[in-house]
Amino acid sequence: MNVGAGPVALLSGLVFAIGAFGLITRRDALGLLTSVGVLLLASVIAFAGFTAVDGGRGGPPQGEVVALAGVVVCAAVVLVGAALAALLQRRRESLDVDELDDVEAGTS
Repeated sequence: MNVGAGPVALLSGLVFAIGAFGLITRRDALGLLTSVGVLLLASVIAFAGFTAVDGGRGGPPQGEVVALAGVVVCAAVVLVGAALAALLQRRRESLDVDELDDVEAGTS
């Protein structure tokens, strides 16, 4: 199937815009984490999609490999971020990032 560069760029840009909007408007840690995941997803769409432009021409799957690495990084970011959000919820009983102005290292 032949895919043009326009639809790939449009989809990737739209997903990126949704992630950027979420990053700007959300104030809770899980919302910010989700928005960062959506931003990374936009880059994965771009890498994999631009490899498929004009059928891929039978070359090596470089874009798919980078997209797979992006998915692995995104999964690691989500896991570490979710663990930090759970720790934040347990210690502060709130996930609002505006309340994190007095972070103290080494205290329980």
